Amino acid sequence: MKTLAIEREFGSGGREIGKRAAALAGIPYYDGEMLIKEAELKGVSLDLLEEYDEQKTGSILYNIALFANYNQDMNQSKIYEMCCGMQETIRELEMQGPAVFIGRCSTEILKDNPNVVRTYLYSSEEETKIERIMRTEEVTREEARKLMAKKDRQRSSYFKFWTQKKWDDRRNYDLELNTAEFSPDICAQILLAAMKA
Repeated sequence: MKTLAIEREFGSGGREIGKRAAALAGIPYYDGEMLIKEAELKGVSLDLLEEYDEQKTGSILYNIALFANYNQDMNQSKIYEMCCGMQETIRELEMQGPAVFIGRCSTEILKDNPNVVRTYLYSSEEETKIERIMRTEEVTREEARKLMAKKDRQRSSYFKFWTQKKWDDRRNYDLELNTAEFSPDICAQILLAAMKA
């Protein structure tokens, strides 16, 4: 059984699909919150993580401001510790056995490991994503549309910030799956088959 590392569009159902794949495989599931908790348990100081999290790296101007502030407000060693601490946590958890990782650049952190399937989940149906966001986030259609654009922009910026790569570049992944074409259960089964291959 291989580990599964997932990047996903907001509203594509990636979190639900990842959880289902992990349950089908009987392996641990780690999303951003869980990874932060694991890193903190290992003694990694992540007090600056919020400063660089998906919520904060939402624009080119913000990223420029971050780089400009490195030497003024941020301690380089803290940034290095934070980045390496999260990477080390993901690598250590993967070494304990197969798992499902959602986001946090896990597809890049584990890219040299042949026992990892790096996956990008997206949906070709914008309305399907909007309906899902309305349901899960309990927002209006217009709010869902804005939230979808904002979250995808943030995820793209976060990925670019830490990896210097484009988030939606298919060359970063072993598998791309259009969640508009299949139910979450079938998507999870497809991912499980890839993990077993």
